[in-house]
Amino acid sequence: MKKLKLRTKLTVDILMFIAFLFNLTTGLAFFFGLTSGGGGLQFRGGRGALESSIANFGSRNIFSAIHDWSGIIFIILIIIHVMLSRKTLVCYFKSAFRNAGVAKTKQSCENV
Repeated sequence: MKKLKLRTKLTVDILMFIAFLFNLTTGLAFFFGLTSGGGGLQFRGGRGALESSIANFGSRNIFSAIHDWSGIIFIILIIIHVMLSRKTLVCYFKSAFRNAGVAKTKQSCENV
């Protein structure tokens, strides 16, 4: 049972990292205006002489969908991650409010 929970946590963490990378990449593409359709630093949301992007990586709608869905998936995975770690988190918070030493808290909550 413990190995299954560890494997599940590891899978959730890896999926969280992948979702974060998608969200980060698309967010930076929007910020720097690397998608066609405007937006970003150069355009500030308006249409101008530089309507097409510097590096046309793809449609803004595609990037927007990827950005939105990777963000939603990331939030869902964070909730699952917190639920899988709830016993450890409760242990840390209880120990912190009891003014226990940091080393003692870490040691007592590792096996939860």
